[in-house]
Amino acid sequence: MCINGLIDTIESLNKSPKRCSLALENEDLLEEIRQLLYGKGRKTYPILFTVSEQVAYVLHIRHSARQLLILNPAVSA
Repeated sequence: MCINGLIDTIESLNKSPKRCSLALENEDLLEEIRQLLYGKGRKTYPILFTVSEQVAYVLHIRHSARQLLILNPAVSA
């Protein structure tokens, strides 16, 4: 993973964060969780974030081969 490219991708959220789709993890929370994909193929990293008053807050970056982030295990059961 190229850290400079990742930083540029995250900074692009400043322009229009709501352009990104809702993340699968969005179903577990009351707050909207969006994702921006960084990379290609097997080296794809979903960047999970939330938006408040047009400010994007990055919550988590994970490799696409990893399991979904379970935020509330009681809801998933």
